[in-house]
Amino acid sequence: MSPKCLISKIKPKEYKKMVNFNITYGTADTRFGKCFMGLNEDNVCFLSFLEGSYPGLDDLKKTFPKAALTQDDGLVSEKTQNMFDDCSNDNVKLLLKGTDFETKVWEELLNLQKGSTSSYEEIAKAIGNPKAIRAVANAIAKNNISYLVPCHRVISKKGTLNKYRWGVERKLQMLQHENAM
Repeated sequence: MSPKCLISKIKPKEYKKMVNFNITYGTADTRFGKCFMGLNEDNVCFLSFLEGSYPGLDDLKKTFPKAALTQDDGLVSEKTQNMFDDCSNDNVKLLLKGTDFETKVWEELLNLQKGSTSSYEEIAKAIGNPKAIRAVANAIAKNNISYLVPCHRVISKKGTLNKYRWGVERKLQMLQHENAM
């Protein structure tokens, strides 16, 4: 796992029992387009890209239905400043909300070095579940922290880009920026 990212985790059952869960959210311009980010304290808990009529706030509410939400575009803009411009994730704090399996997959994605790619099958093998390729793909599709949890680095076994929630063009742009393609 990347030593630069500090990871906290919440299981869905734990989240249901929580009270006073606060998220500050907002938008910011990045080299890959406008992003929508949610922060719990100093932890990035949600990151997506806005495209057309994409309902970023709706997805955040679905992911964290009990959270008290506060908008602060300035804070989000400040937080994203170095993350996208120079690919610096130094001391980024992430809060992963998912099942044990999902967080295991996402943590494995954090092991993927910039400038590299992996396949769904390789991720399944790396987490000790070589036959769970479809489950790995589903976990990757549920990743709510785009770019920082680098699901864009996962491509098909044949080397094609496949689907990407925020567009194949954006995925290609990210991989080219990281010199992976």
